[in-house]
Amino acid sequence: MNQKSSLIQTLKSVPRVLTSDTFDPTALDGKGTKGLSLPKTHWAQRIDHGPFRAFPVTGGITFTYGGLKVDENGNVVSEKGYPIEGLFASGELVGGVFFAGYPGGSGLTSGAVFGRRAGYGAALSLAG
Repeated sequence: MNQKSSLIQTLKSVPRVLTSDTFDPTALDGKGTKGLSLPKTHWAQRIDHGPFRAFPVTGGITFTYGGLKVDENGNVVSEKGYPIEGLFASGELVGGVFFAGYPGGSGLTSGAVFGRRAGYGAALSLAG
């Protein structure tokens, strides 16, 4: 089965698996699907007339407000407080940088700063 026929089959199956005819985008409405490989629990809508458009989408991590503890060379630090040999982190994986909000553009700066430090640390570990 090609992608187009798979899409058409999925679109045709949605109307018969909706669990409600009401729609309220401001509240969890229970308007979901059943029987699909990826069920939807709220705000499901029939897709039965165009125009249709598709856009590629990807996920990303932005400010985990947690992350891994690293030392000054970007080495990930274990729970016991020792650097884990050969394991480095930078960017959004580094914890302890932001706690309650962040200024615009700071994610790129954090990635550049900690990325350089981790790269330098990794190079030192390989050389030494």
